Amino acid sequence: MPDWANYVDKAIREAMEAGEFDNLPGQGKPFAWKPEDADENWLANKILKDNDLAPHWIMESKDLDAKMVALVKQVRQALRAYEATQASAAIMERIRGEGAWKQAQQSLTATVAKLNSEIVTWNLKAPTGVQHKPLVQLPDLIQRLRNS
Repeated sequence: MPDWANYVDKAIREAMEAGEFDNLPGQGKPFAWKPEDADENWLANKILKDNDLAPHWIMESKDLDAKMVALVKQVRQALRAYEATQASAAIMERIRGEGAWKQAQQSLTATVAKLNSEIVTWNLKAPTGVQHKPLVQLPDLIQRLRNS
């Protein structure tokens, strides 16, 4: 064995004899590690979990979920405003409503395109075995909200 290995062994032995390893956090508790569950990231994930953190892809997933909730809210508001104008008896109000709805759809289409781009990127980053997020189809979302 190299000399440094003997030095390290000696230093550890002396520290143990001096009681420097007594009363450490987790002393006497088994190390929660299952070799069959281990992958190349197990230690990094354990450190993150022990410090109430999450891997980057999980944080991005939560961000995408929040963006999806905001999008649904935005579509619902635009749809309600449009439907309110279409219920009006005044023809000019309905025409203005049509114009506002078309503008809202253009804006929402751009928002959906950006969100879908982020979803594709996330799907590529997500580890094997994690279910991919579906892309948003604006017409389907509008129809679903109309039916609810």
